[in-house]
Amino acid sequence: MASKPGILTDWPWKHLGSFKYVVLAPWVVHSMYSYMVKDESERDFSNFLIFPFLLSRMLHNQIWISLSRYRTAKGNNRIVDKSIEFDQVDRERNWDDQILFNGTLFYLGASTLKGGSHLPIWRTDGVIITILLHAGPVEFLYYWLHRALHHHYLYSRYHSHHHSSIVTEPITSVIHPFAEHIAYFTLFAIPLLTVVLTGTASIVSFAGYVTYIDFMNNLGHCNFELIPKWVFSIFPPLKYLMYTPS
Repeated sequence: MASKPGILTDWPWKHLGSFKYVVLAPWVVHSMYSYMVKDESERDFSNFLIFPFLLSRMLHNQIWISLSRYRTAKGNNRIVDKSIEFDQVDRERNWDDQILFNGTLFYLGASTLKGGSHLPIWRTDGVIITILLHAGPVEFLYYWLHRALHHHYLYSRYHSHHHSSIVTEPITSVIHPFAEHIAYFTLFAIPLLTVVLTGTASIVSFAGYVTYIDFMNNLGHCNFELIPKWVFSIFPPLKYLMYTPS
């Protein structure tokens, strides 16, 4: 919890506890039922894939968590040479809330936005647009959003919750109050909404972009160096494509 919790700190389904996954149940059941009963020409494969994609994100994060804890236990190449506190483990147990939140918005967008359903597997123009928008306006706006979150007013009400974890784990990257996640999703949705509204969206542009963000978040908070320094010496532009824990 932040030092001075602000509005929209708690997730809307916090009172559901371990039953919070029922939030997605209607969307999942509807997408699967529609895919099975509709004619082949009417089936929405992209909508059907949303739930498996959410599961793959959970598996991706869990692999990072397990790898990080193994490396932390070994004590090799740790950046912050301390053990993980039990309080931190308890505080970060809700790391899957952001996946539930994203999943709800994906289903909502697929059912309401023109161009948000029946996506092709690949469109080159949409992939290029996604990359350029992230490298340009999204990264620029994220920098200033992050700086704003370190201002004492927003920091004490929101971002201090994230920095309560001194020995970061990969999943520390998504441990934020609900309001902060709304700001992040609004920002990272810029490329996704653009390709949808321009009719250039594809399954690969969506899944690839979100997976890239997940990978960078996990890598940047894992508390050990996975990429050796000599790689950056051989290919200096790599520093513009990723960031490291140190």
